[in-house]
Amino acid sequence: MVDLGAPESEDPLSSNRLVGIAVGSGLAAVGAASAAVTGVVSVGAAAAVSWGALATVGSSVVLGSTQPGWQFFGPAVTRGDTQRPWVALTFDDGPDPASTPALLEALAQAGARATFFLLVDRAERHPELVRAIAADHEVGLHGLGHHPWLSIWSPKRGAAELLEACDRLAALTGARPYWYRPPFGVTSPRLARAVESAGLRTAWCSLRTFDGVLGTPESLRTKCMTATPGDVVLLHEGPDRPAPDAMPRILRDLRVRGLRAVTLSELIDLD
Repeated sequence: MVDLGAPESEDPLSSNRLVGIAVGSGLAAVGAASAAVTGVVSVGAAAAVSWGALATVGSSVVLGSTQPGWQFFGPAVTRGDTQRPWVALTFDDGPDPASTPALLEALAQAGARATFFLLVDRAERHPELVRAIAADHEVGLHGLGHHPWLSIWSPKRGAAELLEACDRLAALTGARPYWYRPPFGVTSPRLARAVESAGLRTAWCSLRTFDGVLGTPESLRTKCMTATPGDVVLLHEGPDRPAPDAMPRILRDLRVRGLRAVTLSELIDLD
């Protein structure tokens, strides 16, 4: 029972509403232009309406491209089964010697599992960390490197890079990744086609902690306390990120609340 349509809990707009706004605004621009041509309204008034409507369309596209969970450009897994007391902890941007060992230790101590979305360039610099992750946890793809350009490249070029990334990551783990999470959460129709062509599925989240740019171990712990059954929690690795220090307490909090940390595939019944 996987929810492919639920937006993040923090999102003020749903995918359907976003599409409706974009389509409605586009029709408003066309209508204003037609009204000006027929003399119903002045050219100045029509221009104002048209530019405002087109700006709304542009804003909708930008919002949709940076919020994969809204599925404006294609499907993305955001949640799992809410009937079981499980959550998926997912870590982006690794592996990193400054964070991976501490995270693995905390997970092992708690008997918990997680999904790590790895960058291939970093994985190849730290193959021992990749093997340690893959021994007990799930490995997903975050990209060859941490860049958003697949969202503007052609689907063919994007798929080629994703396939290369899958092959190079599989050479380290012994298994081809199933999940892909786009860097920065940036997507587009071109990237959606590239992901499909590469045989991957896009994963996003239902609980975005923003620990990649803000926060302390205590604030991250507080944010994770809002997790509910079925949530996919987005976390980050790297120097000065709060997750390693906060993870023992986060896992303890989950356990006290009766929640179990599992991999993304376990959460949506793929394992």
